[in-house]
Amino acid sequence: MNRGFLALALALSVFPIAALADDNNTPPSPPTPAQRQAIFQTFEKYRQQEEQLHQQLRYQILSSLTPVHRRYVGTLIGELAVAPNPDFEATAKQLDRAISGSEQSRILAAHQQFETQSKALHEQMKTELQSELPAGAQQRWGHHDDQNQQEHTPRQYDAGTLLLKTLSPGHDMTGDEHGPMMMHGGPPPPR
Repeated sequence: MNRGFLALALALSVFPIAALADDNNTPPSPPTPAQRQAIFQTFEKYRQQEEQLHQQLRYQILSSLTPVHRRYVGTLIGELAVAPNPDFEATAKQLDRAISGSEQSRILAAHQQFETQSKALHEQMKTELQSELPAGAQQRWGHHDDQNQQEHTPRQYDAGTLLLKTLSPGHDMTGDEHGPMMMHGGPPPPR
């Protein structure tokens, strides 16, 4: 998954402190319990949709491989899991060399489709969350989010790396070793 959700999750977790700070030291009112509840529900809705995109990507990538290559990927992932010093990069290169050009193309296309859908989902969530913010906080929220977007540059992966990042437990599309980002973040539950 891309890092936009992590940035958004972190921003939401410090929302009352950072996002509400005003340049002229007049902070807007903090979110009401109802606004916190709405933000939490919105975030949860989009987390579930992002998880569905991840599952769809996993299915597409597995479907891109021949049965022989699926078994080979499984074997290599298993070997990584029990290796005393796992070498993720070397294994990804080994996979990239082993799969066919058409398999590589389908994997890269599935990942590009995932990135496009994920970006659109993030934009929808941003719009919806901004409408749920307290009066006066929307403009500052947009400014903080725009800064996060400018700092994020999408990485390009080869098919072998995408295979491992998508299919290995503990990896996700961004290279973070903690699984899908949406599963490990988000705003605190409303109080």
